[in-house]
Amino acid sequence: MPCSIEKDNWLSSQIGKVSYKLFFKEPLIERNKNEIKYWIIKNQNKEIFIYSKIPTKTVEITALLETVGFKLIDTNMKFELDRELITRKNIQRDIQICFAEKMHQKYVSNIAKNNFIHSRFHLDPLIDNDIANRIKQSWVENFFLGKRGDQMALALVNNEPIGFLQLIIKNKTLFIDLIGVDQKAQGKGVASAMIQFVDQNIKHTCIKVGTQIGNLPSIKLYQKLGFEFTGSDYVFHYHS
Repeated sequence: MPCSIEKDNWLSSQIGKVSYKLFFKEPLIERNKNEIKYWIIKNQNKEIFIYSKIPTKTVEITALLETVGFKLIDTNMKFELDRELITRKNIQRDIQICFAEKMHQKYVSNIAKNNFIHSRFHLDPLIDNDIANRIKQSWVENFFLGKRGDQMALALVNNEPIGFLQLIIKNKTLFIDLIGVDQKAQGKGVASAMIQFVDQNIKHTCIKVGTQIGNLPSIKLYQKLGFEFTGSDYVFHYHS
C-alpha cells in the first residue's frame, strides 16, 4: 500500500493524546488520497496527533497534507559523511570523550531536557515547551533502558558530562539519532569531538544525520567536518 498510518504508543504517552505516524511509500493514486481524507474526517473530532516526513520534491503529497489540515513545521536537512573524508578538528585538552554508561543517565537526561530549542516538537506552537523538553529527556532515557539507540558517546569536562551523541547503527552505517550539548559548553568543539570519537572507535562505512533547517550552528558543524548535503524532507504535524 502506498501509504499507512501507524500508532506511536511512545509518543502518545509523551504528548498526552493518541499519536500516529503517516508513511508514504510511493506515488499516490486517487483512491489512496480519498482514503487519507476519509480517515482524517472520521477522526477529526477525537484528540489525536499525526506526523509525517516526506521528501521536499513530492509536491503532490505536500498539497494533499495541506488540504486535510496538516501544518508544515520544519524542513529536515540530511547530511552524509564518508568515513575517509572527515575533516579533523583540534579538541580542547580539557574535553574527554568516552562511551556512556548507566551511571551517566541522570546527567544525560538533564542535558536533553534543558538544551533543545530547534526540534520539531519545540517548533510546533501547539506543543507545550515543557512537553517538548520531556520528549527529548525520555528519548535519551530510553537508550539507558535498552529501548532506543545502539551506542552513545559522552563528552566530559572535569568528569562532568557536558554533551552526548546517541547513535543507531544499521549495516555499518552510523545514524546520529540525537546529539546534545549543555548550553554552557556550546561553541567549544564538543559536538565535533564526539563525532570524531565515534568515527575513530566504531567500525562503519558512513555517518548519516538530519538537522533542522533553522539550526544553523549544526549545519555549519557538519559542513566543516566534511559532511555532504544529500537531500531534505518536510515535516508535517496534524492536531485535532
